[in-house]
Amino acid sequence: MAGSSGRSLQKMDMGDSMDEETRRLVQKHQLQDDATDDSVEVVIWMRDRVGIHVTLECAGHEATAEDLFEVVVKERNLPQDCDNVFSIWLVSPLLELRLKKSHKPFQFAQMWDEFCVLYTDSKPDEISRDEPVVMFQRNVFLTLEEEMNICHEVMLSLLYHEAKFNVIEGRYVVQPEEYDQLAGIQALIHLEHYNANTHTRDHYKEELHKFYPEFMRKPKSTKFFKFGKNDGVEPLEVRVERAHRQISGAYKDKDIKQALPALYRTYLEVCWQYAFYGSAFFEGKIQKQVGKIKGHLPGVEKDMEVLVALNTDGICIIDQLREDPMLAVPYEELSWALDTNEEEENRMAVLMLQFLVKEEGEEVTKVLQVFSSQAKMMDALIESCVKRKHQQRDQSARDGISVPDGAGKKFRNERFCSKITNKLEKMTLSTYSLKGDKIPMRDSN
Repeated sequence: MAGSSGRSLQKMDMGDSMDEETRRLVQKHQLQDDATDDSVEVVIWMRDRVGIHVTLECAGHEATAEDLFEVVVKERNLPQDCDNVFSIWLVSPLLELRLKKSHKPFQFAQMWDEFCVLYTDSKPDEISRDEPVVMFQRNVFLTLEEEMNICHEVMLSLLYHEAKFNVIEGRYVVQPEEYDQLAGIQALIHLEHYNANTHTRDHYKEELHKFYPEFMRKPKSTKFFKFGKNDGVEPLEVRVERAHRQISGAYKDKDIKQALPALYRTYLEVCWQYAFYGSAFFEGKIQKQVGKIKGHLPGVEKDMEVLVALNTDGICIIDQLREDPMLAVPYEELSWALDTNEEEENRMAVLMLQFLVKEEGEEVTKVLQVFSSQAKMMDALIESCVKRKHQQRDQSARDGISVPDGAGKKFRNERFCSKITNKLEKMTLSTYSLKGDKIPMRDSN
């Protein structure tokens, strides 16, 4: 759902199994579904904006996600075994839903209004206008290590375009200099070598929406209600021009078409450093303390809109308003629980996250509550990811494989959350000793 940050999509993922409400919806529509021999026309889209138009003959509405997947594999000359890399999704301005192989996209599209009611806070008129399209995009269960081994050019291209989409949408929040680096790579891929005669600053200025997320393109006087001069701040068109010129120099003796796989990979390597890469995203709310400095009594709590990013390695919490990652916790350090609040009317479900931190030299556990209409979906996805990690670890043990410390973590800098500084002071957290005793909240004022 489009929030205050202007994002147009939120991802949903059922994990390996559907929750009971979703299962009931599917069963209901299976009973209502009238058998028909009509053909169905569908367009399968990819993040590179290429669409594959296909007519499904004879009861086309019965086609499964696996059937559509095979169409893309054939049309884009992808390896037959790429189902661990990509999945079929249903995507709309309100949400994205990953489909398992046996799911029927036509059936799920018919249920879309009900999914939106269950899993978003959208208004009825927004839901009535919302229509999903079929997308072919990254499988959320693809691990970073598996992706790092991909060399196939078409696969790298699709992964690059999806990462670029997430950067421009503001989901992948990187360092300021890295935005410029990514913009330079993107310019070389799409505009080819830098040419001072054609690649003018006016040209870049008109195209900034293709290189930088919206929050970076906003005038500084309107962002966070800050006013005053912006002395010393370079215009984005100057930054992207410099980045384009620099990377063009690095590739001056290379044909761009031949260099594309290396450029795709270089772009991805920047994104691979971050805990939220390859995540399914969910919208939620957490509570934060509002102190005297903001004109309120200490202890007053206020809702903060956040994005919850879940991938195969852990969870990341991002402040939607300030585009600021606040928390990254790998599954090895996480415990979680779901409270559906079904007995309390008009109260959202909550996902409770418990994790270890060191505070004033003492190891304690913190508990964060994330309120969300999609809490059940998050719970199912975390459970699936943790289950898969256990299975992979058990398989490695059976195969006698030992992984040296730091191996496979080149782009995580040996720690899942290395690029993200946990900003615990911005969140309302309960604190417990390792024995389980609650520790009173310290006064930060």
